[in-house]
Amino acid sequence: MPSPFENLLPRYDAVVIGAGLGGMTAANNLAKFGRKVLLLEHHYQLGGLATFFKRPKGHIFDISLHGFPYGMIKSTRRYWTPEISQRIHQLKEVRFVNPDFDIQTTFDRQDFTRILREHFRLPEATVEAFFSHLREMNYYDNDPRTTRELFEQFF
Repeated sequence: MPSPFENLLPRYDAVVIGAGLGGMTAANNLAKFGRKVLLLEHHYQLGGLATFFKRPKGHIFDISLHGFPYGMIKSTRRYWTPEISQRIHQLKEVRFVNPDFDIQTTFDRQDFTRILREHFRLPEATVEAFFSHLREMNYYDNDPRTTRELFEQFF
């Protein structure tokens, strides 16, 4: 039986541990810039927690992303390749089921606004302030708040 290590290079410029979305993106970008990259993953399936599984009767369980926001396809083209982004199929509807509620959404701002107003009875001004705040957020800002603390500001 051949060794799983027989095709390894003797030396790498970078070793990325974990083939979740972040690890795969980092390894991909390093390789694009000509670096020799070793990507290590202990699980048999790449993607980290960004996976899904099917149960009998066709039920699909997404255990991570809970959908794929519309802007992510553009990001995928930028950080990955057009070929990968062309293979992404966005779901037309997403269903959130938990002990407190069962909600189906088209996963866009208009529908989330409707759900927040109708199902959770939030004032329109609060919902608009929340989405305005999200739109102004910058990934690189140093905001020490947790997601819970951010949500408590509005809800």
